[in-house]
Amino acid sequence: MVVVVVSVAAAAGLAAPAHAQAPACAATPADAWRLAREAVATRDAGNVTMRLSPAYQTQNSVETAVGASMVAELSGLSGEMSNKPGAAAKAKAAEKQLLAELDAILKKHKAPTMKEIGTPLMAKMRAPEVLAKFAPINHPAFARDMEAFFAKVEAAAKEAGVSGSGEPPKLDELVVGYGDLNAPLSGLKVTGDTAVAGSGKVTMKFRKINGCWLIDGRD
Repeated sequence: MVVVVVSVAAAAGLAAPAHAQAPACAATPADAWRLAREAVATRDAGNVTMRLSPAYQTQNSVETAVGASMVAELSGLSGEMSNKPGAAAKAKAAEKQLLAELDAILKKHKAPTMKEIGTPLMAKMRAPEVLAKFAPINHPAFARDMEAFFAKVEAAAKEAGVSGSGEPPKLDELVVGYGDLNAPLSGLKVTGDTAVAGSGKVTMKFRKINGCWLIDGRD
């Protein structure tokens, strides 16, 4: 530890959340890149997610769920490792509650629970059967719920006296991973309805769906 007039949500086959306006259609890959930056500036994970292709939305949702399960495991970072049994008990209780809440979010969105995803988690993130089960969910709505969940994890870790539980993903990481969303695109190459371009240390992929360009992944 990564969607338009035809809206991006429509391109993904999803209804846009009631409080969100349909995103603008990106006429070029460069427009898609710019609109992704503007979406990050709204500080709304749902808006950012709608700038991504359906496949990239799905990959991000799986990665977010797996990452959330990892950062929610507070007990291993608690007093168990520092001879503070009181802190350990508090962290274990918080962890149990957080993992239950994570599964509740997954069930709400009709996505597989962490147990259903299976192990090893890092391998399961790319498993076709896992991606297929996540594909139909409302990814912008899921991203918003997960953003709120990460805030809960951070608060619970602080309350339990746990440090080092990991940071929630930054919104630009939904687009570029550890790349730089503010870096200009370079070497843009368009081939039909797909395109690639360099941006800092990463190569970004783009795909045109229903006439609108979306960000389709990164290498």
